[in-house]
Order: sequence, then C-alpha cells, then structure tokens
Amino acid sequence: MPRRLTFGAHADEYERARPAWPEEAARWLVPEGAELVVELGAGTGKLTRAVAALGVRVVAVEPDPRMLAVLQGLGLEGVQGSAEAIPFDAGVADAVVCGSSFHWFELEPALREIHRVLEPGGRLAFGWNHRDDRHPTIARMGEAVYEAQARTRGPRWRNRDWAAEIVAEGLFQDVEHTLLELVHELPREALDDHLMSYSGVAALSEDERRRVSAEVASILDSDPAVSGGGTLRLPFLVSAYRATRAG
Repeated sequence: MPRRLTFGAHADEYERARPAWPEEAARWLVPEGAELVVELGAGTGKLTRAVAALGVRVVAVEPDPRMLAVLQGLGLEGVQGSAEAIPFDAGVADAVVCGSSFHWFELEPALREIHRVLEPGGRLAFGWNHRDDRHPTIARMGEAVYEAQARTRGPRWRNRDWAAEIVAEGLFQDVEHTLLELVHELPREALDDHLMSYSGVAALSEDERRRVSAEVASILDSDPAVSGGGTLRLPFLVSAYRATRAG
C-alpha cells in the first residue's frame, strides 16, 4: 500500500488530534470571489472546513475511502479521487487547494491535472500546517519522533524548492509564499492520537510507539509554556504557496 494511503487506518485519531486551519490561511489560499474550489488530498476535511467557512463551495477529493467517510460524515462535500486523476471536467475550478498533502503527489501528472481543471487564470494554492520547530521544545519533540524512524531531522517536504518545481513546465506562474503562526491546543490525553496522525509514527511497532509517546510526553511536560492544566499548546506554523495558472 502506498504510504499516502496509510492515514486512513488512523482516520479518527487524525480528526481528533491534527490542527484546524486558521481562517487567515484559508483566505490567503482562496482567491476572492471564488465560486468553486477543489481540494486535493483532503483527508478528514481540516482545510475543507476552513474554506467552506468562507462561504465558498469546496469539493474535497480524497483517495482513501476511510478518510473520505469521516469528511462526509461531518457534512462536507467530497468524492473519491486523486491528484493525478481529478474527477472534474476541464476549466471548472476557480482554485485548487491542497492542505498538508502536496508532497504525496506524483508532481508532474498532478500539476498537469490541476492545470486542466482550473479555469484560465485560476489559482493553485497549497501549504503545510506543521509543528514549529523554531520553538526549542517542539524541536526536541521532532528530534525524538524522527530518531525513532531512523530519519533525518525534519519533514522531507521542507527540502524541496516548491516555487521552482511548480513553474518548471510553464503551467503556473507568479508564485507567492507566506508563513503564518498559530497555536494548536488539544487535551493532554490526546497526545497519543496526535502522534498516531503522523504516518512515520503510525508505522512503528506498538512497543516503539509507546516509547516515543513517553519520551515526547516527558519533553512537553517539562515546558509549562506548552503543557499545563491538562492542555497542550503546541506552536504550529502554516507554510503556504500560491500560483496562477499560465495559459
């Protein structure tokens, strides 16, 4: 099974413990006056809800039926499909957005499909809602998570030049980038769910997951700025890009 389809086994944990997208981010991603937004790799609809709250029709496209079932159960509009085979006619969307999913796509076929479904001048917008490793405690948390996976510190998507990659074939132009800070609050007892929402942690053995969870709990509980009163207050960061359909 492709790793991008492993999230569905933990769809409920993902929904409970991953952060919501702030309204500010949704407004930056979605062009003013948009009538139809297509979201790719929507998961359980975290970004979908933020876009829908703007009063825009957003249709989520999600390849994993287990994630899609959670999204639809929340009353959101969604269909099964993928970034490489978007189930929409050509030129129908004002914008295509992707929330913490863009790095899972086969980029060249996905960009061609996104270009196809966008109207002339339409917008491609994507980003990641992720832990802010600039914060010392969150950096230590990340080191514990990545060490358990025998991985280099930090998500792999951060090592790619997204602005260059999306304009390489001439399908998109006028790339912009922004960073938005937020705090992800969740109950202290939801830490295990939060960790399980990351594919690398979910893939560990049960014993190794328990060890990582205990280590991360110790790190967070040592810092009263992020853990106290039964609540975790995790610094997060939205790193987002937007570009215009060329041609």
